[in-house]
Amino acid sequence: MKIMTGPLGGLTAVLALLYFGASLFHSGIVVRGSVLDAATIPEALLGVVLVAGLVGLIRSALATYLITLAGTLFGLTIVVLRGALGVDLWIHVAMLAGLLVGLALILRERGRAVRA
Repeated sequence: MKIMTGPLGGLTAVLALLYFGASLFHSGIVVRGSVLDAATIPEALLGVVLVAGLVGLIRSALATYLITLAGTLFGLTIVVLRGALGVDLWIHVAMLAGLLVGLALILRERGRAVRA
């Protein structure tokens, strides 16, 4: 089991909180009138994937981020197709930005390992 540490670990923890927050947002618990039940469970599950990667239950940081990226891109596609270009869009933009930074950190570390 390899626990994520350093900048990647911190980023992954923040991203997990973002996904759990988005799930709460879509459940209508945090903001009334924002209920989008279909997004509640997938966003919570993606948060769980990030936590599992963070604590080492998923051995590969790259796999953790690629699984989460695939789910997020699927969600973003639904947001755009539904024309929900407000808060939902910006939540997904923030998620994608964080995931891309995380992937850059992972790939940079892999590049260092290859050169060493």
